[in-house]
Amino acid sequence: MSSSILSAATSGAASCSQRSLVASRLLVHQTRGAAQKAPAVKVAQSIGGVKKGQKDKWERKIGREYTHRQHDIPVFTRMSEDKLKLPKTDKSPAVLPEQFQPMSTSLNLPLFEPKAITRKNVGTAAGFDLTPTNPAKVFGLPKKMFLEFRILSTPCSVIRDVTVETKNKLEKAKDSSSKDSRIVLTGRAGCGKSFLLHQAVQYAKSEGWIVLYIPRAKTLINSTTTYTYDLRTQTYLQPQASYRIVEKLLTVNSDALSTLTLSAPFTLGGDQDKSKLQVFKEGTKLSEVAQACVKDKSYQSACGTLEVLMRELEGQTKFPVLMAIDDFQSLFHDTAYRDPFFRPIKSHHLSLPRLILEYASGKRNFAKGAFLSALTASDTQYAIPLELQDTLELGHRHPVSPYVQRSETLLQYASGLDAKAGGLQNLKVPEKFSVEEAQALFEVWKDDLALTNSRHDETFMAKYVESDGNPRDFVWKGVLASYAPS
Repeated sequence: MSSSILSAATSGAASCSQRSLVASRLLVHQTRGAAQKAPAVKVAQSIGGVKKGQKDKWERKIGREYTHRQHDIPVFTRMSEDKLKLPKTDKSPAVLPEQFQPMSTSLNLPLFEPKAITRKNVGTAAGFDLTPTNPAKVFGLPKKMFLEFRILSTPCSVIRDVTVETKNKLEKAKDSSSKDSRIVLTGRAGCGKSFLLHQAVQYAKSEGWIVLYIPRAKTLINSTTTYTYDLRTQTYLQPQASYRIVEKLLTVNSDALSTLTLSAPFTLGGDQDKSKLQVFKEGTKLSEVAQACVKDKSYQSACGTLEVLMRELEGQTKFPVLMAIDDFQSLFHDTAYRDPFFRPIKSHHLSLPRLILEYASGKRNFAKGAFLSALTASDTQYAIPLELQDTLELGHRHPVSPYVQRSETLLQYASGLDAKAGGLQNLKVPEKFSVEEAQALFEVWKDDLALTNSRHDETFMAKYVESDGNPRDFVWKGVLASYAPS
């Protein structure tokens, strides 16, 4: 009986497998037939990698991306009056609201130039010249400043007492070594340190200085560009960031670099392809060396070219040199770059932060010029480290334990910043606007149609008191926060 049950089970299993095999073959046959009857998919024709009929769209996209990469200052254009008019009704035609009607005054500001920076003009707003070689257009700007300049029809700033003081320091520095003119701007968050640094850059450029301006130093350590280890220097090179600095340095200072020459021969090119090596003899213009580096899109020669340019700028005495660094405190933090063991790379192990720290500490100097930097007190990711707080005597917001570890290497760099030992000078920026300075800035925004309230005197006093005179809060939490149709 058991044998008959077993034979029946095996025969049933065999029949089931045969049925499943027949069903699978039928399904494959049906799918093949459906595939053969399906209409052929149309392949889009392309011209140069772009779909036919979309070339104009692609060119517009490339143009927008190129404009975004240029860090240019877009000029604010007002909307047409037709778009701002209230729609017409049965009882009244389309009218332009009072807050959008043209005012009797226009934003006609004096130019920010050296002769305008005097005690007599303190509390006066001055506009910047938007030439193609303007440092703001080439090197870029801090984010908040960039947004303000984008809104205003004419980028401008207010001449303050500390502006005149900074000008006087740069006047003394143009005939002495940069080791004697190393200044750091400190103060409360939003007091105008970045604006003062930018004013110093604009002044130096107008006076014929060679200017190197880095408005966002944290971009050198936040792992946004490539890096590679160099066995010779035992540091991590940053070829892409070095290429950008060489390109911008050439654009802003092309006239000065065309009059300076090499003091020793220099070989330009990568180590992989010896046929592309380019030898520059002694006496070659620095502008030609920089142009050859810019043409090399592989970035292999950027680090070496930047080092040669900086060495030549150190020794020459024809032009004073200004190195201006914003977000300076970020260079004392661990970077977002990682070594082969996925450990954070120290900032002084990267080529560009190390270069800046050497000029800041006095290990490297320009024969004529100055080093000017600004600390960002509102950055929580890259806060002011203890090494800088102790050296610059900034004080501590909270009590610090004596057992908190300090970096010995950063302390060595910071020791060169000690003002008592002839190091970095601490220039404290006033925490508040004076009434005259705040009034000048208020008039700029009022004349540029940023206010919708006609009671200007009451609005000015209210916003000045609400912001406690802090320049950033006065603009962003005061003037611009009041922009709402009544």
